[in-house]
Amino acid sequence: MNELPPLASGYIRIALLLRNSSLSTPGAIATAAGVGADELGPIAIIGDEAFIDVKSDVGKAARDGLSRWGPTRLAERHWQWLRIAIGRNHGLTMGQLRRLMQNADAAPLGKIIIQNTHTLVGLQDHKTAMVIERLASAKINGYNPRPTALPLGTGPGSAAFVPKM
Repeated sequence: MNELPPLASGYIRIALLLRNSSLSTPGAIATAAGVGADELGPIAIIGDEAFIDVKSDVGKAARDGLSRWGPTRLAERHWQWLRIAIGRNHGLTMGQLRRLMQNADAAPLGKIIIQNTHTLVGLQDHKTAMVIERLASAKINGYNPRPTALPLGTGPGSAAFVPKM
């Protein structure tokens, strides 16, 4: 069985190269990550690589702990559209939107589409829930943004920003 379970919302997947490493069991890898058991998701060892799911808020600490045992990388990162019910008709400018997203710790941002009645912003899926929670109580030009997340894979194309060459 070389398939990984789907990545849960709020988690990131870290890949650890196990060549010349003494870590050979999921328990040893969990201990090496240095985070609590409630912050870990599934751990899979496929070939000479281990895949560890950890909560996104402790992802950096887990990656630092695992990097002592071998090279690490982020295995999966998906982008999702965030819909905000405020657009140009409400006086929203690009500068306001950038400040709002910066205050909600949404960086890095994907594509940004400001329509007349609403705005779509590409976010990394592990940050979506946190950003929605922070924007729910915000006011933009006196309006409630009513943020919602579009399901993964829906919306106008990819939410990731890809610079034109």
